[in-house]
Amino acid sequence: MEKTKTPRSWYIDMAIVVVVYLLFQFVIPAPAPITHAGMGVVGIFLATLYLWIKVDIGWPSLLFVGIVGMTGVATPTNIFWRTWGNVMVPFLVCAFMLNMVMADTGLTRRFALAFVTAKRNRGKPWRIMIMFFLAVILMGLVSTSSAICVLFMAIAEEMFNMTGYKKGDRLVEATMIGIFWMAQGAMAFTPISHVLIPAIFENILNDFGVTVTYGQFSALFILVGICFFLGWIVIFRFIIKPDVEKMADLDIDALKATLKPMSKEEWTVLVVYGLVIITWCFPDLIGMVPGLKPVAKWMSSLGSGVPPMVACAILCMIRYNNKPMLDYKDCCRRIPWGSVFMMTAVMGTAYIFGLESCGVTAWITQTMAPVMSKLSPAMFALIVIIFINVMTNCMSNTLVSSMYAVVVPLALTVAGVNPIAIALLVAAGCNSAFTLPSSCPAAGLASGAGWTRVSFQVRYGALLMVWQIILYFVVAYPLLLKFFPFAG
Repeated sequence: MEKTKTPRSWYIDMAIVVVVYLLFQFVIPAPAPITHAGMGVVGIFLATLYLWIKVDIGWPSLLFVGIVGMTGVATPTNIFWRTWGNVMVPFLVCAFMLNMVMADTGLTRRFALAFVTAKRNRGKPWRIMIMFFLAVILMGLVSTSSAICVLFMAIAEEMFNMTGYKKGDRLVEATMIGIFWMAQGAMAFTPISHVLIPAIFENILNDFGVTVTYGQFSALFILVGICFFLGWIVIFRFIIKPDVEKMADLDIDALKATLKPMSKEEWTVLVVYGLVIITWCFPDLIGMVPGLKPVAKWMSSLGSGVPPMVACAILCMIRYNNKPMLDYKDCCRRIPWGSVFMMTAVMGTAYIFGLESCGVTAWITQTMAPVMSKLSPAMFALIVIIFINVMTNCMSNTLVSSMYAVVVPLALTVAGVNPIAIALLVAAGCNSAFTLPSSCPAAGLASGAGWTRVSFQVRYGALLMVWQIILYFVVAYPLLLKFFPFAG
């Protein structure tokens, strides 16, 4: 969202951007091996970073790609191929559309209430809350955090109205921010609709020729997710300790009555999106079935972009009551295009910085190698985990994902470090934002609406961040070394 600016502050921001660019492009000498064109790229990146933080994420991303094309560091064709021509652009657009149609048909709400209104929950407040958060994290595995937060916060408000809880109550405060924590946390555990993870898969394929499948990543990190969820329940139950007694009076039957019988539209979305998920995640399992190996190979060849594109087209073709299942014009109006534009800029960063004609990555590794080379592989991994997780709790997840361009080249300078494992720790870690409202679009929903104090979010979000750091180092890192051995 674009920040509101007074005319004076706007001109100050624009002047800073121009000065930063001019200094790097024309004044500051380029330290070898950074080239003159590379210094221009650094100036453009720093100016864009300032705009992302202070002004907006959309048009500055367009500016970044356009101006880099004028530096001569790479041909415009190659720059567009690595930015707008990247498969992650249609992937992200189609993921937004599929998430929208799931919510519009009521399928997402039905899934959520199925957990909350189960008969075994009746009169058991702790069970109700645990099942509520379980529904959030499970839905978050296949959807974006912003959409999940909006839906589940509305359901939570219904539950509070039924049981007499008010804004300011500890349970209300913990639940509303807990929705965000579970939805955002889940975005680190699968690549499904979570574009930053497959974007790093693309980088790994380009840099190392290694294909990381959706099934491999999900199988490994869902185990981390289980530990993450159990840790949250311990924090919620024994550290935050909200009073949940009134939740025993929740009228489960009344809540369930708000749902109509499952519609044709819901069934259609469930089948179509389910097939997309199967295509992404299970070709390896399907290939084990006698006679289906060619099918599995074909499914794997489709990559990240083709399945959701076909799914969206099919939903546009299917009509009920003379209306398309997916109204693409309406969806296009609702897509947060600023995020799409920013993704194009970030996707090109690793490529541009790594070029010999730029020299930025070579300079970073040359400068840091003497320090980093003295570290053990495990210590290097721990530093990366802490660095990525702290950064992503302070600023944009998408921006932090671009640290791949810095971290992975450094990994290659440390003897014994597995760069594939490090890259995947960046992929998961850049999604693990909990503490500050500035960390990602969904992070400010609870505090911005007055449900949760920012101080509460910072205090317990930091605790959750520490737990996540421990899990990445103790659980994820050893498994990544086993799953993705690297000979160098």
